[in-house]
Amino acid sequence: MLKREDWIEKIVPALIFFPLWLDGWFFPLILLPIIYVLLVEKKSLGWLSLSRHEIQVSLAIGVLIAFVLSGMYYPIFLYYLAIMKMGMTTLYGILLDVAWYPTYEEISYRSFGLSHFAKLDSSLLSARNITVNIFQSLLFLSIHKHHFSTPIVLLPVFFLGLMNGFLFLKTRNIFGCIASHSALNGFALLVKHIAQTTM
Repeated sequence: MLKREDWIEKIVPALIFFPLWLDGWFFPLILLPIIYVLLVEKKSLGWLSLSRHEIQVSLAIGVLIAFVLSGMYYPIFLYYLAIMKMGMTTLYGILLDVAWYPTYEEISYRSFGLSHFAKLDSSLLSARNITVNIFQSLLFLSIHKHHFSTPIVLLPVFFLGLMNGFLFLKTRNIFGCIASHSALNGFALLVKHIAQTTM
């Protein structure tokens, strides 16, 4: 028989994670893990790593991750430019891609997911943390189905999830993860815009 703590710390968070994984367009859904942590688990937002703890280190590493992945993404993007779907970029699309989705996905996958399923007091390279990090990276990859027609574009997406997972486990701060995700998405939109205006 499962104990109450198992339900609160593992089973219910897995059930909460499922709708978070399904779709990020329903904006109020982000409140579900936050309310759960605050009201049911009776923990602070700091437990979800929404705090100033290690923020400078987290942001610095997040910017570095964005640069590395932008360097990886650029030649892939140029190679697949002709077959990628190139719709017009709207202000709403920019806000979604640069602000909303990075915040939603980083809180869902890294903050909520890793906080509940990784072993936070162990090394970030422990077997459990590597396994949980790869699993959350694959789930993160699976929601980017709009890239499935150009599979190599999925490499930077997978590495973003994996590297942000390690960043989160190292610093226990989500803001660097959000910054790297926002910067990478912004870079992709910029390259797409330049490609559209020069074609």
